[in-house]
Amino acid sequence: MNDNLNVKILESYVEIDKIHDDINKAMFNFITKANELVNLSEDDYQIEMTLRLNKISLKGYVLDSELCTQLHENNITDYSIDELKQYLTQYEKTYNTDCLKYLLALSLYEQVEQIEKLVDSKIDLEIKELSKILSDITTISNVDKSEYEKLYTNLKNQLDEYYTNKKLDEKSYNICIQILNDIFNYYINGYPNIPNEYLNYYNAE
Repeated sequence: MNDNLNVKILESYVEIDKIHDDINKAMFNFITKANELVNLSEDDYQIEMTLRLNKISLKGYVLDSELCTQLHENNITDYSIDELKQYLTQYEKTYNTDCLKYLLALSLYEQVEQIEKLVDSKIDLEIKELSKILSDITTISNVDKSEYEKLYTNLKNQLDEYYTNKKLDEKSYNICIQILNDIFNYYINGYPNIPNEYLNYYNAE
């Protein structure tokens, strides 16, 4: 039975790790395209360290466009990203101008939202898998932040006990600790920052 538990944990980790790889790829794709926008915008747009700040920056960049100023003057302020893309395409035709940088900014905004969804799905999967041996992990979404430390200690102690009693081998124990840390890090700090190595990759060029 213990071997079965260890196998299940390893299988879960393979699935979690795949989503983690998808997040890293999406982050790198975002940085690649965001760097294009930095150049297209002649540095008006700058890449931020966090996903949230990039969303704010991208939204601000598009809202400062002549099109959005015109829409605002005509009291058109409630529109979706898809509607705004249509407005931009029409604006290009009407005024014979290039709106590529604003369309790219909207695409980047959607990419950030997609990364957030991937992170959410990874955390959901981690909680689901860990709850099979630590049922209390599911309470994390309801407890007050001031209770996080107490909850974490309780859950880690349970894992230590599993390991001491040889219900978990060392590899599975380490995986569970890693997953536990990842879940708490998400609830305490929110979405991950864009990795420095991705930012530095372009800054070095």
